[in-house]
Amino acid sequence: MKFYNRKKELSFLNEIKSRKNENIFVVIYGRRRIGKTTLVRKAFENEENVFYYFVEVLNQNNLLEKISLSFSKAVFKDWYDLFMELFEKFEYVIFDEFQNFYKVSPSILYSLQKAWDEIKFRNYNTKLIVLGSYVGLMKKIFYDSKMPLFGRKDYLMNLQEFSLNESIKMLIEFGYSSEEAFEIYSIVGGIPNYLLFFKEKKSLDNLIFELFLKDYAPLKNEGENILALEFGSEHRSYFSILEALAGAPKSISEISDISKVEKTSLPRFLKELKEEYGIVKGEEPLLSQKKRMKKYKINDFFFDFYFTFIRKNLSTIEFTPEKAFEIVWKALPQYFGLKFEQICTKFLMEKSEFLGFIPERIGKTWGKIPGEKNKSFDIDLVAYDMENIVFGECKWTNKKVGIEEYNKLVVRSSYVKSGNRKKRYIIFSKSGFKKELFKIKDLLLLTPENMVKQ
Repeated sequence: MKFYNRKKELSFLNEIKSRKNENIFVVIYGRRRIGKTTLVRKAFENEENVFYYFVEVLNQNNLLEKISLSFSKAVFKDWYDLFMELFEKFEYVIFDEFQNFYKVSPSILYSLQKAWDEIKFRNYNTKLIVLGSYVGLMKKIFYDSKMPLFGRKDYLMNLQEFSLNESIKMLIEFGYSSEEAFEIYSIVGGIPNYLLFFKEKKSLDNLIFELFLKDYAPLKNEGENILALEFGSEHRSYFSILEALAGAPKSISEISDISKVEKTSLPRFLKELKEEYGIVKGEEPLLSQKKRMKKYKINDFFFDFYFTFIRKNLSTIEFTPEKAFEIVWKALPQYFGLKFEQICTKFLMEKSEFLGFIPERIGKTWGKIPGEKNKSFDIDLVAYDMENIVFGECKWTNKKVGIEEYNKLVVRSSYVKSGNRKKRYIIFSKSGFKKELFKIKDLLLLTPENMVKQ
């Protein structure tokens, strides 16, 4: 199978391998399906002195026996001796799903700490590389000062999903058009293993039905399985919050009303969803003078799709998947429109040189129209530095954008206090533009095809 992207990560691991006379402890963590194992296999495919082991949740004695017999004829009596033997025998020791050691018994981590501290005084030159999928637990193991491995790691890599640019290029290589690639990205984001489900090109309706809705569809229960393991016993509260957030950003009050989670409890859950798991993002209107206008949204495209369409319709999916497909397919255009706003923001973050300046901030803004009590406005995209500001509109419709949309954007921008910054405008459109827009100065126009070519 072809290996995609990860040049920076491979370069880092190659640099680690080049340091022959050092003991180095590397932690690589990230959500499931992000490609941790694939990355490590690629990095060490030509190395001979490698020990790799996928850690299962077993009885502690059974696990000790299985690991022992995977590289030795003898069964070790304790974990310290096993780790010491591994560090002496192998140049590279790799444990996949490392957090399972903690689930089996926290005492195993104390033995590993003792062994790792010991080899600092011996000439072993071992590289210990551990991979973990449960983000919250991996952070606890290595960031909690009460844990035995606190302060032991030399490097920590939080493996992220592919960038927008990398993901779209990958999908185009599979044979999809720019428009189709953006729609697929709206569903699964940049998660490598999910993108590979689309390698055999088919129509989007067939792909959605096969991957999410039909009997034994591989991604039907994916979101729930991942998050139930992450959140543990409190997963129902987290799920209620994510169900409330699905589709569009919402305020604390709106989340509480929909999820039935008390307003006083929400900040803790939202903080963990944001900081521990990176699933939720808080958003405030840029350049607004008013406080307490913060909204929250699901920042992960796959989980947003899952909670918007799959979990909400699970009963229908199980009973009549064809009916569920009709519900999903009918609502998708509006969903793609919301995701397109986020895609355009990601595009400018990755290709900010396109604007002619490096923005200090990129986001969106909203608020009340000055002088109008019950009227509000929102602007899909704002990017600015000290001297420049760009206001943007993102349209995922089957109609070409005309002068009326530009005029609306100009009027809305007048509600934002932007100081003496030079104003410019940008419009993204799925279906292109009417001729009159090409004559306007300080207006940038982009279709998906243009975005891919940048």
